Amino acid sequence: MGIFENHTKKMGLIKFPFLFLAILLIFVSCGKETNKSDYKKPSSGPINLVSVFSDEDLYKQLEPALEDTLLFGKVFPGLYYPPEIMFGIRHFDESNLNRFSSTRLILDIKKGSPSISIEKDKFARPQGYVEVQGSTPQEIINLLYKNQDSIIDTYRWADRSFLLESYTEKAKSSTPSLDSLGVSLVIPKDFKKVKSEDNFVWYRKDEVNTITNRDARNNLINKSSFDILNVLVYKVPYHKPDLNLQDLIKISDSISAKYTEGGKEPQMEYVKNGNDSIKVEVKDYVQVEKNPILMDSYDFKKLKAPSKNVFAYESQGWWSMTLSQMGGPYTIKALLDKNNHQLYIAQAVLFAPLNQGKSKKRDYLTSMEGLFTTFKIK
Repeated sequence: MGIFENHTKKMGLIKFPFLFLAILLIFVSCGKETNKSDYKKPSSGPINLVSVFSDEDLYKQLEPALEDTLLFGKVFPGLYYPPEIMFGIRHFDESNLNRFSSTRLILDIKKGSPSISIEKDKFARPQGYVEVQGSTPQEIINLLYKNQDSIIDTYRWADRSFLLESYTEKAKSSTPSLDSLGVSLVIPKDFKKVKSEDNFVWYRKDEVNTITNRDARNNLINKSSFDILNVLVYKVPYHKPDLNLQDLIKISDSISAKYTEGGKEPQMEYVKNGNDSIKVEVKDYVQVEKNPILMDSYDFKKLKAPSKNVFAYESQGWWSMTLSQMGGPYTIKALLDKNNHQLYIAQAVLFAPLNQGKSKKRDYLTSMEGLFTTFKIK
């Protein structure tokens, strides 16, 4: 008994620790290998810019179609006045793909049997990667057109995810006003709170935008503007089983009429009231632009439902002031709580007046749409 007892102690105190450490090192090393193989480097490059990798001659044949309004030249949602395209494109020879594999938006075009593959995070994270093959340029174009919705959704997902990462790193640690509304939303630290009430909160960020152009004598000239990014979050009672664009516009206008104010003094105007007209005071506030040409193309879609009793919607359009000569794009994320008959809305109202050179409206909208992916009912 004593002998076995001593032997057991020696095994436990001397030999077993070394055996345990050896096994532990094996598991740790295996774990490191797994993590290393799963690692994807951060993606890089400007947002809303697709890098096309292909043979030079093939690209020349495809370029007109790639820039066509049915594909990457499609108008960006909300940017109709003046219109801006969905994506810019730049070309690289196919031999450069390995060098630039971390590019965020990639279109890899090859000659071969007809096929298309759409992937997320193939070489980097986040990344939208599309590989398309065809025996002729027309075959490649047909595949791109047929799958354009999935391609565009994947590219927009990659840009939104990239922007959201930077916002999350610089987010406010707490947002009591949103907590009292019963929602959560990432708000970057450089957004300042303008107003807060029981069912409404308003954040705003001012940013200087400088662009460089050349004058008639080819001299470089700089122009600057103060761009304004507004984020309005509010809730209203809503008893219908579903939401449509017209109801969303009415709700948005009623909220902005109450809380936003332009630079012009209120005016007395005649408005229709049935078959008659009545004189009413109209103040200067943000409203959805009522131009029928624009309204016909406003975007509104139902998103994947976050839960069984909550519907989600996204909409983009153009706003203007009722009296002042100002306007710009907006984007909205709406959540309908069917059980509690409440509609929760996050709305970005953007003002970026410079259109010459590089306009930032498209980038601002993309960033706000990325931000709104974090909008949730608590």
